[in-house]
Amino acid sequence: MGQARQIARLVARHDEIDLSDTHIEFNSMDLGSAFIPGFASFIIIHEASTPGPDETLRRYAVNRHTGDVWEMTLCTRYDFPALARLRSAYAGHSTTTAAEVAAQSRALGCSEQQRGSGTQ
Repeated sequence: MGQARQIARLVARHDEIDLSDTHIEFNSMDLGSAFIPGFASFIIIHEASTPGPDETLRRYAVNRHTGDVWEMTLCTRYDFPALARLRSAYAGHSTTTAAEVAAQSRALGCSEQQRGSGTQ
């Protein structure tokens, strides 16, 4: 889970989320077992500094085989140079086939219409 966490933290920085902010919580969603089979799942929450609800900023799923990262709510797959380098170290390669992307999308419950256009 350590490498998947590292990958998710890289994507959070790419999304310009300041993980050093004391009001930001970065947590695993895999409590006891995988939240989504085949993925390591993480949630980033901005804790309210005043009475009121906390805000979920992102929900990331990191594919345990390929290192691909998805934002679960937006059904968006990330792909940028620093992530490709980290994925290569994690999975031994930095590319994912279109069939693998489609299978991951289905596993996350994303339809073709929901899936974010392109990558982040």
